[in-house]
Amino acid sequence: MQVDKIKDIIIYTKNLNVLYVEDSFSVQQQTMKMLSSFFKNIELANNGKIALEVFEKYDFDLIITDIKMPLLDGISFIETIRNSDKKIPIIVLSAHDDKDYFLKSINAGIDGYILKPYTLEQIIQTLSNIVEKYDFTVKIKNTIKLKNEFIWNKDTKQLSKDNKTIKLSRLEQKIFDFFISSPQSASKSYSEIEYYMFDNCEDNTKKLRNLINRLRLKLNYDLFETVYSYGYTLKYEDE
Repeated sequence: MQVDKIKDIIIYTKNLNVLYVEDSFSVQQQTMKMLSSFFKNIELANNGKIALEVFEKYDFDLIITDIKMPLLDGISFIETIRNSDKKIPIIVLSAHDDKDYFLKSINAGIDGYILKPYTLEQIIQTLSNIVEKYDFTVKIKNTIKLKNEFIWNKDTKQLSKDNKTIKLSRLEQKIFDFFISSPQSASKSYSEIEYYMFDNCEDNTKKLRNLINRLRLKLNYDLFETVYSYGYTLKYEDE
């Protein structure tokens, strides 16, 4: 039954971007092994100050943090996050069982409090509560998995990898949007792509090839595969 429960949770958590904050290296290693069973994308920070910098740089769906940390403690970190983001789920994973710490974290606005040494049952229950409280189904439906662990977000029209958004030009964004709006297996001819992408008819084949080549260099990977004498196809992850 526990295995089934874990599988049910992973359906919703596997594509979430998680910020994990912990200053102890040994605890980091132990907890990361456990968290990687539920999440693919985990960004690690060693203290609250670094965590704030990382949080401002990337988009996250969940925060898991310790309380007692150097430079900026967990309570102050959570309070700062809540000043700008009232909705992101926050879980405290801490050895502190002092009532004052618990009340302060609750008042700061958290969604779960797990005491170390934690058990798998505690993690499962807390994540289950998070999944029930927050609607992650939208993220599942609007996230497209591409080859080599690239992710396309249909809502924001952004490409990312390893929890980092890749800056795309207007035309680069447009060609992803064009392919993803079609069936996954569909290849597109040169003429179809050029007609959609460009406003005039001058040297469009050359423009398209230059665009694809720039993307290959930027991504260090060939997401758009050439279909000989026809056009291109976008590489999706095999489910």
